[in-house]
Amino acid sequence: MAGALLVTARDGLAANVGRLAALAGSRCELQRDSSAVRGAWRQAAVVLAGADVVVALAAAGLPRRDRVVVVADGEPDGRAWQAALALGAHRLIRLPADEAELVEELRGCDRPLGTSGRVIGVFGGCGGAGTSTFSAALAMTAAARSSAVLIDGDPLGGGLDVLLGAEASAGLRWGDVITTRGRLDPDSFAGALCRVGSTAVLAWGRSDLATSPPIDPAAIDAVTEAAKRSFATVVVDLPRCGGVVAERLLDAVDETVLIVPAEVRPVAAACCLLAALGDRALSPRLVVRDAGGANLPAGDVGASLGLEVVAALRTDPAVRQAAVRGEPPLRGGRGSLASACAAVLSAVGAAAVAA
Repeated sequence: MAGALLVTARDGLAANVGRLAALAGSRCELQRDSSAVRGAWRQAAVVLAGADVVVALAAAGLPRRDRVVVVADGEPDGRAWQAALALGAHRLIRLPADEAELVEELRGCDRPLGTSGRVIGVFGGCGGAGTSTFSAALAMTAAARSSAVLIDGDPLGGGLDVLLGAEASAGLRWGDVITTRGRLDPDSFAGALCRVGSTAVLAWGRSDLATSPPIDPAAIDAVTEAAKRSFATVVVDLPRCGGVVAERLLDAVDETVLIVPAEVRPVAAACCLLAALGDRALSPRLVVRDAGGANLPAGDVGASLGLEVVAALRTDPAVRQAAVRGEPPLRGGRGSLASACAAVLSAVGAAAVAA
């Protein structure tokens, strides 16, 4: 089932949630028996667990899932809080104080669950690896096949819209959404983004951090969820530095791509980075830049990192010149960059089928 599932035995709570679901334009199925929710538990877009039954739900051995919200018409006791944590609930909504937040949580949840794009995070083994250029090219390659969005993951990177020559183009920037709580309507989000050809882009503006309130981690979750529900491919340009943005985006990715220049120090730096990330790196697809000649062979780079090389990438003067002119990195779908992007998308697609 798409839509919401509400589990509660309290008539008043059920009536309030039903009214708010109607305001959100979403269906909400009511289940009063917490022992009979297993089937709907997996299928619902969002589960609203009443504070009166959350302890029983936690004891039922239900699988952990995304988008579980505890809804209360009072202040839950300590046992309810512990049960909410056991269920993996990501927020508590108190009624009537948080009515607006519940409406936002429910809005658009009737969209079929099958519409979920694949999120690919791209990061560099060292500074200057060419991660942003590759991310942009990967998103453009994906957009030529289906819908795709490029998400700028580095608040201090100067903006991917500048790399693409789109800094003057209209459209949402991170500064417009970093205080979002609840859900973003996927269609509205997608329609408001900046576009470079057929590729949607969410970039950091040059003044976003200086003029905006602190970044709300919930806003990052809302952005990635809306992106997945709107686009077949979501490419995230991840920074090497930490911080709340990088951490939340890394948690959202399904696949990672690591760009490493074929030189000794970048390989050493990549080893350190992979050790620091651990399982969060998700066994990245390795792209080796400028291998051979005076540099290390691609196979040696892969062996040093314990990763299979998916593509070897040569630095293309035309790509550098395009960046200087403020033009997108791909022209005509030819060259080493285009081939490397195609190889990565092929590898990710094969992994998706296998999964």
